[in-house]
Amino acid sequence: MSEENKRKLVIDEQEYNYEDLKQEQQILMDHIENCRRQKAQLAFQLDREGVAESAFSKMLEDSFNDDQKDQEEKEDA
Repeated sequence: MSEENKRKLVIDEQEYNYEDLKQEQQILMDHIENCRRQKAQLAFQLDREGVAESAFSKMLEDSFNDDQKDQEEKEDA
C-alpha cells in the first residue's frame, strides 16, 4: 500500500500508522471510525426526516384548506 493510502491516526499531535498499532488499538480505532460513520448517517437521516415532516405538514395544511374551500363552494351553491 502506498504511503498516502495508509490509514493514519493522530493523537496528541503524534501520527500513527494503523498497521503499526497493536490489535486492541486497531479494534478501538475501527470502533471510533464506525461511530463517526454512524453519526454521519444518523445526521443525514435526521435531515431527511425533517424535510419529510415539513412536506407532510404542508400536505395536511393544504388538505384542511381544500376542505374549507369545498365547504364554501357548497354553501354558495
